[in-house]
Amino acid sequence: MEWMIPVNEMLCDKITKLNSTLIPPGFHGDVRGVRIMQESLSKVIDILGEQSATAQGLNRVITTAEKLRNSPTHILYLLKDAKAKGGKGEVIALLKVGRKHLFLFDEKDKVCEVEPLCVLDFFVLRDRQRHGYGKLLFDHMLQDMEVSAQELAIDGPSPKMEQFLKKNYNVERLLRQNNNFAVSPQFFGAVPEMNKSGRSTPAVTPQVGRFAAPKPPSAIANVIHGGASACQETSNGFSPSDGVSPEATEVEPVAENVLEPAPKETEADIADNQKSPERPCTLQVEPVLEASPSAALSPAGSTTSRRDSQLTDRGYFDVKFYHNKLW
Repeated sequence: MEWMIPVNEMLCDKITKLNSTLIPPGFHGDVRGVRIMQESLSKVIDILGEQSATAQGLNRVITTAEKLRNSPTHILYLLKDAKAKGGKGEVIALLKVGRKHLFLFDEKDKVCEVEPLCVLDFFVLRDRQRHGYGKLLFDHMLQDMEVSAQELAIDGPSPKMEQFLKKNYNVERLLRQNNNFAVSPQFFGAVPEMNKSGRSTPAVTPQVGRFAAPKPPSAIANVIHGGASACQETSNGFSPSDGVSPEATEVEPVAENVLEPAPKETEADIADNQKSPERPCTLQVEPVLEASPSAALSPAGSTTSRRDSQLTDRGYFDVKFYHNKLW
């Protein structure tokens, strides 16, 4: 690999810790020097990220310089070999970690809401594996972040990662979660200690300003929600809270409305009610006189004058005498 800047000039320490700024610790330079440094580190990170995705059989690259720039909470550790490349140095391993808000289930299917430190990507060059470089980088991360291997959440661990944890940190097995993360069974023993740090549960801040001002009591709210009324209940009954004497608050008894029995209907009334109204065919029909041309017409087209013979015995106008031009 050819870099714009030799690795030994970019990375002074054997293990370098990078954040979203892509500026190594202790680096000093002008604007042009910072830009060249960031471009050089971006090339190193992108090439190692592609090799890591290929070695793990992933469809996408997990670690890139652009993703690191957009993730302020992620940290990238780079391990170099200062004697490689004829003394120019070579980056041989990377380890990316960061905190994530997760919901994890233990062996009893109890859910825990935590924000643990997660191992997001871990890769060592193929020809440098089984030489202790991976354990050296992992131990440095654990010491720097002040955590143990049992307190970590692994993002999509590969079989090699499981063997690495079992061999070096006594993690016999991992509990895989639905969100593609995996944790050790001892992980849930540290959950209460994680919650005490306040990372999972945000602190409740008191209200300030106009939101903390006392609010006047609402009469409508008392009616709706059953708030305190004008009288307070005591051991002897209800006593007014306004200082009114109990005698003044006595309620006079209300006279009950006595329902008088309805008068009984006579046989004649029942017969009249049951009598069916006369049908139009039983009425006396008289010829209708032709209306004079000067007679006013109703909106329906008939004359406005109605003869008494066209009415029923109850005073209703019979429809059969109501002539319309549209019929």
